[in-house]
Amino acid sequence: MAPRTTTAPTPSPRPRSGGRRLSREQVLAEQRLRLMMAMVEAIGQSGYRATTVADVVARAGVSRKTFYVHFANKRDCFLTTYDAVSARATRRLEKAYREAARWPERVEATIGALFGAAIENPAALRLATIEIAAAGPAGIERRERSIARYERFIRDAVEMAPGEGRISETTARAIVGGLYGILQRRGSSGGHSGLLALVPDLVTWATSYYPTPAAITKSPTRAARKHPGFAGGRAPGTLARPSAFIARRGLARGNQNVSRSFVVHSQRERILDAVANLVATKGYAALDVNDIAEQAAISLKAFYEHFADKEDAFLVAYELGHAKGLALVERTYAAQPGWREAVRAGISTLFHFLASEPAFAHIALVDALTATTHTAERSSVGVRAFARMLVPGLEEAPGYARPPAVTIEAIAAGVFELCLHYAVQGKIRELPELTRDGTYIALAPFIGAEEAARVATEAAV
Repeated sequence: MAPRTTTAPTPSPRPRSGGRRLSREQVLAEQRLRLMMAMVEAIGQSGYRATTVADVVARAGVSRKTFYVHFANKRDCFLTTYDAVSARATRRLEKAYREAARWPERVEATIGALFGAAIENPAALRLATIEIAAAGPAGIERRERSIARYERFIRDAVEMAPGEGRISETTARAIVGGLYGILQRRGSSGGHSGLLALVPDLVTWATSYYPTPAAITKSPTRAARKHPGFAGGRAPGTLARPSAFIARRGLARGNQNVSRSFVVHSQRERILDAVANLVATKGYAALDVNDIAEQAAISLKAFYEHFADKEDAFLVAYELGHAKGLALVERTYAAQPGWREAVRAGISTLFHFLASEPAFAHIALVDALTATTHTAERSSVGVRAFARMLVPGLEEAPGYARPPAVTIEAIAAGVFELCLHYAVQGKIRELPELTRDGTYIALAPFIGAEEAARVATEAAV
């Protein structure tokens, strides 16, 4: 079992003077710590975007002037707090890793330490796994570094298994993404108390990928990079491609020989197109209704005839793109002769679809996570819709090796993490090269690593 420890993944408890007079340096250190703890509490309750400097100073019991002695702005405080949370969590993992000398106890200790930290401070969990992406490029960079650190822990722990072998970097990232996904979903729904009970099942899932067959550890071949010819037009971002000759894509003014229904349809399509492109370029926080109207070549009045506000438009853009992508994947999935081939074909179709719709891919993989509470919930529901295609795998597995139910949830979160990684790296159009690895990650827990590698490396359908 994972080592028991009282260390929490947050700054240490607020120091008490005990009646002693504190030095100037001690006062400053205490103020800074109180502000960081207040940031964790505020983020845990309201999220990064809704949290204000006023919220933080009120919780910390200091003045606004004191806040700006320590931090340039809210973002500075948030990133500094994240660094402290991440460093403390890393120390906890290192301790657990050292104290468990054997395999598979070291894998269990590593996962258990991560989950134990989340249970002890759910607010810090939200800050570290979800809200950090809302801080923009600096936040994304920090998240990437944290994922890379946890990858090394997982890879080293799994590779202690008897015999020779290794686990690929892509697989290690998917494992960490799966763990993050479990923490995010269960944590956001208040299911912290049951997290430690999942650790043994997640150890079973993580170790099912070891050793990664040589066919999977090789670099993707040129054939895996081919694009099947998707030309866009299936999701927001390319609903109506900008013309090289016409900057504004609105209908011509004056009498038009078109029906009112067509005008309404055209406006709505252009609005969704504008929302996807603007959010993918500038982020949801910078999205403004006036900018949407300008890019869509409509009036503000016309915008509000279609949508209540920018969140409403964003959610519709997400739902439209998700529905079209899911329909394509389901159609391909259903056309295959067997479940294993269906999973491979479905993943290939999904990755190519996202590559052909980079604006939608960005809002689905990155922006939906942090835009609002509602968009984050829809993102989670969207991932589960694709995960349902893995359910038949429970019957494919031999009776003695039937994977635990949490396996499907972990795989879906792991594949999502691979897509998210490519999105934040600006590599969405290269996503199809991960089809082989994505297929392996989806199939190995059900049919074994070698058979999963064989299916994953067969010629694309």
